Amino acid sequence: MSAQYQRFLKVLEKWPAEKTKVGRDLGEQIRKKVTKLTGSATLSNEASADLTKQIDALERLSLNVYAKKYPRQHESTATGLTAAQCSQVLSSEFLQYLNDKPK
Repeated sequence: MSAQYQRFLKVLEKWPAEKTKVGRDLGEQIRKKVTKLTGSATLSNEASADLTKQIDALERLSLNVYAKKYPRQHESTATGLTAAQCSQVLSSEFLQYLNDKPK
């Protein structure tokens, strides 16, 4: 379990929690999962194998393996917004603004 925990920590170093997406951030969810898993002292072989697969997948995502393997041809999205604009639209502040906006 300690080797898997160390791998999780390395992934978390590359995946900081985003303050603009409190409660909805993937890094935050990964941290919660690690906390939950470290609470149990023993894992079955099957659970350990599943955990290893999850860590492998997270490592590939954090290293941008697929972004490098399949580079984007266009900088815009289907909405026509840039990545920075999409990030702004998905922030908690913007979602709160939309919820508070009179209808």
